[in-house]
Amino acid sequence: MAKTAEQTVLDFCKLWEQQDVEGVVQAMTPDCAYANPPIPAMHGRDEVRAFIAKLLTTTSKVEFIIHNIATAANGKTVYTERTDAFSMGDKRVAAPVMGIFVVRDGLIHEWRDYSDITGFITEMRKMGFTPGTELPS
Repeated sequence: MAKTAEQTVLDFCKLWEQQDVEGVVQAMTPDCAYANPPIPAMHGRDEVRAFIAKLLTTTSKVEFIIHNIATAANGKTVYTERTDAFSMGDKRVAAPVMGIFVVRDGLIHEWRDYSDITGFITEMRKMGFTPGTELPS
């Protein structure tokens, strides 16, 4: 039996925690879209890889703590309420996140995260790291 959309998302989050850049990228469709407003949306695996590679290879620990998860009636859209945390040595930055994932053919096709990304980036900068982008002006 094929994995449910919800299980696909749970497995995807585990790849983040394993800091598996290629695993994360390959778990997405080639024509995927990842949006994390106000950061401009990324399209395709290459753009996603470029955005996440430094973050996942530089941090010492990644946590995607899922508080609530639900699948929409269409069976393809999964909603997660979670806390994403990134550690660098003894410093840890966490952000509450609402994520929406659309699964197609067992892969993440669309991923939208809503959080206080500006505050998250500010905290990451205090640790000497800018995750993938500059703050919007």
